[in-house]
Amino acid sequence: MSANQYRAYAIRYGHRDNVPAHEAFHRPHAAPAGGMDYFVWLITDGQTNIVVDTGFGEAEGTRRGRQFLRSPERGLAELGVDAARVEHVVLSHFHYDHIGGTALFPNATFYVQEQEMRFYTGAGGSLPVIRESIHVPELLALLELNYAGRVKFVDGDAEIVPGVSVHKASGHTPGMQFVSLDTSRGRAVLTSDASHYYANMEEANVFNTFVDLVGVLRGHQRIRETASSPDLILPGHDPLVLQRLTRVADGIVEL
Repeated sequence: MSANQYRAYAIRYGHRDNVPAHEAFHRPHAAPAGGMDYFVWLITDGQTNIVVDTGFGEAEGTRRGRQFLRSPERGLAELGVDAARVEHVVLSHFHYDHIGGTALFPNATFYVQEQEMRFYTGAGGSLPVIRESIHVPELLALLELNYAGRVKFVDGDAEIVPGVSVHKASGHTPGMQFVSLDTSRGRAVLTSDASHYYANMEEANVFNTFVDLVGVLRGHQRIRETASSPDLILPGHDPLVLQRLTRVADGIVEL
């Protein structure tokens, strides 16, 4: 563990009711309680702020039947963080609900896996079943950010700042990455969509959107090996996150 210790906050910005079991689990057994929450995450030590994912835009979320509860920048502001001054943003993968708010961070460098960009700007990204999870204008915005010199590509694992790292976990998408951080309790992991729900890992029943099933399961193992304990593994969309962590404001909880 590094000398740096961080706090992590989940900021709920969106919600979806009544998620069918067959969408949430590869082997359906029951619909997830509480539906699906949509989060952006803040990692901070009080001086350095790292945001993980940027959410979906209101228009695109509404078109897909999701509730847009607030802009992620409003949630960050409740924690005393100005989105316009954030310097580091990790994009876990390129699905519409994770890259829709890049314009909220005009001074940030965006960290992505090189394989993710290669895939979604190549032949594979245009396949209909893959295309369903992509909002093209958001992908084009990332291309513009790349040509502006604001995208930093990672190939595998990398340290973003001392005590905060990204780890490749191909499976949900080809360049899926999760984030680990040093906390006062040990090494914590923000899985993003490497594990949507607690049950995905606890029951070895993966979320039913993936390009590589074995890759998802290997990613789960990497998450377990990275986290200091199971209670420091935080899934990407589970409403139980709001119950298991400490409430600091409406829809905002702290690890």
